Amino acid sequence: MKEQELFDKTEKYFGQTVKEFGANYAGVRWNGEEAQKVRYDQLIKLVETKKSNFSICDYGCGYGYFLSYLKEYFLNWKGTYVGIDSSISMIEAAKSIYGENNKYFKFLHSTEINETYDYIISSGIFNLKMGISTSDFNLFMLNTIQKFDKNSKKGFAFNALTSYSDPDKKSEDLYYSDPLFLFDYCKQNFSNNVALLHDYKLYDFTIIVRKS
Repeated sequence: MKEQELFDKTEKYFGQTVKEFGANYAGVRWNGEEAQKVRYDQLIKLVETKKSNFSICDYGCGYGYFLSYLKEYFLNWKGTYVGIDSSISMIEAAKSIYGENNKYFKFLHSTEINETYDYIISSGIFNLKMGISTSDFNLFMLNTIQKFDKNSKKGFAFNALTSYSDPDKKSEDLYYSDPLFLFDYCKQNFSNNVALLHDYKLYDFTIIVRKS
């Protein structure tokens, strides 16, 4: 299956969920806001500065909840935030929450990253298989990580469901990644400075790749 077919299925799926549940954790199929904050606590470790003048891309931003987290974490936010999502419904929801005309942030309906940022983060985009084969989804995942590397100056971070999940907790609709394979892949291809975080009591893990 081509990536565009996957994006089309994703757009249709989240167009339905945001209509049914609204712009909240249920609309993006999270298991709760608190769990997502825990995930963001891992992803933000990518940023090794308290200065807020860096640029960051939130790939697969949904309704933009990471922006709220970011503005709370950096109280005097003066950087640049760009949220990108393949679902136009999610982008419209994000714009309705945060507005469209702000020099510090913007939201884009896209599947590509057309600019370079200091950092790129992504949460949850590697979870739903949308009915495609494991091999095709793995290829999509690696292609996307390569985008992160190409378009980030200081580094990138992402999370995924872990293959170490309890068998009785796994779902056929979800994709469970091998954290050791991804750690090695990032180490071999992108940077010597790679961290694997797998100790925050959720059924996923976070990879952090620092370039400097």
